[in-house]
Amino acid sequence: MKIGDQSQGLQIEKYLNTQAVGDKQQLQQDVGKVNQSSAVKTDTVELSSQSKLLNKVTDTMKAQEPQRAEKLQMIKEKVQNGTYQVDPEKVANAMLKDLIKDLG
Repeated sequence: MKIGDQSQGLQIEKYLNTQAVGDKQQLQQDVGKVNQSSAVKTDTVELSSQSKLLNKVTDTMKAQEPQRAEKLQMIKEKVQNGTYQVDPEKVANAMLKDLIKDLG
């Protein structure tokens, strides 16, 4: 008993092969588009103006003035020699100013 025409089976097989080729071509086109779009996109970083200002302040703080460096060296030498004298009145005034600032 013959159910169908053999040529119909060949036509179906031909159709499926055509669809597979078309799907493959579509997939290649999609991959090409993705590659093109990813090649165009690049990562960028933008710093805010506040960040730039903070960097400038940090750099300025790191760079010591020559007079300050001399003064610090002199104080270090006095401390090592045991000749550094602390003015207790200045220390107390500075502590009170900081306390008032913290409370107010």
